[in-house]
Amino acid sequence: MKIVESKIVVERTASYSIVLPENKIKRVVFVIHGYAQLAKDFIREFDFLDDGETLIVAPEGLSRFYSRDKVGASWMTKVNRDDEIRDYIKYLDRLESSLTELYDISSADKIILGFSQGVHTAARWFTESLYDHSQLILCSSDFPADVDFIKLKERLNGNELIYIQGKEDAIVGIDTFRKSSSLLASNDIAPKEILFEGKHVISKEAVSAAMRK
Repeated sequence: MKIVESKIVVERTASYSIVLPENKIKRVVFVIHGYAQLAKDFIREFDFLDDGETLIVAPEGLSRFYSRDKVGASWMTKVNRDDEIRDYIKYLDRLESSLTELYDISSADKIILGFSQGVHTAARWFTESLYDHSQLILCSSDFPADVDFIKLKERLNGNELIYIQGKEDAIVGIDTFRKSSSLLASNDIAPKEILFEGKHVISKEAVSAAMRK
C-alpha cells in the first residue's frame, strides 16, 4: 500500500472576542490565550484594562478540542508545526488588518500580551508581523528558542519587551524563567522583568505595571 501525504492551503474561519471602549481608542491590547483556553473566557481576565479608551482583542487558536468535557483551543502542536506557525501569523495579521478597517486605531498604541502557550505565539507574531507593536508582554512561559533573534532585536528598536513570572508558578518555574532570560541575554536582548507573588495566572498588578501609561 503506497501512502502519499500532501498539503493544500485552505481558508479558515477564525473566532475572536473584543471589548470595545466607549470613547476614542487610544490603545489596542491583543491578549493571546494559553493551552485549552477560549477567547471569550480569557478576555474576562482583563477587565482591569477596560478604561473606556482601550480596545481589548482576544484571538482564539485555530485548533479546538475537548478537554475534560469542555472545549478548549490550541495554537499549535509539534505536527506540521512550521505550517501552523505560518498559518497563525497570517491569521493574526489578517485580524489586525480587519480591525484597522472597522475601527479608528491608526494612531493607537498597540500591544501584544501572551500567556502560557500564547507566549510563543505572541513572540513569533511580534517578530514576524506586518505591523509594528510598541510592547510585547510575556506571562508565565519559557521563550521560544527558534525565534529569529536578529529580527526580534530589530523589532524591539524603540519598542519594549516585558517578561512577567509568578514566584509560585508550579507549571513554569523560576528556573525556566531564568533560562529564558539567559537565552535572550545571549542574543543581546534585555527584557524588563517583573516577578509577582502568585502562581500560573494573569497578575493584574504585574500587567498594569508593565503597560505604558
